[in-house]
Amino acid sequence: MEPKKNRSIGLIIRRFFAIFIIVSTVSGVITQIETGTFTNEAFGSVFVSMLIAYYLARSPRNNPQSPDLNIENNNEEFDDDDEMKELIEEFEETLQDIQIEDAKSSYKSDRVKKNNPVKDAQSLLSRIFQGRTDRY
Repeated sequence: MEPKKNRSIGLIIRRFFAIFIIVSTVSGVITQIETGTFTNEAFGSVFVSMLIAYYLARSPRNNPQSPDLNIENNNEEFDDDDEMKELIEEFEETLQDIQIEDAKSSYKSDRVKKNNPVKDAQSLLSRIFQGRTDRY
């Protein structure tokens, strides 16, 4: 006996809307036939509504795997300590090279002091949001 599949709330809501679209389409076609206003446009509208209902009602393609499945993890470890030591040595060498390059490129020039042409106590934000009164 298989356990029940857990259905998401979103899928249930989508299927509800799909059933609503199907019922409303069928009732619309019946009404058109009863009143005698059935036209060629009805075929296209029925096709489009059934297509929409199909895409709403179907299950998503990428179903997440249930946690009940046994997934084997292959955790391979290095058997050779020599290979690991070589990798650590190479890493330390490249780390030293990177630190030397960072030391060369982190040179900062002296900051040039510029005079502010506006010598009042207003901040930049207050100047931006201050309205101009001498526009005209």
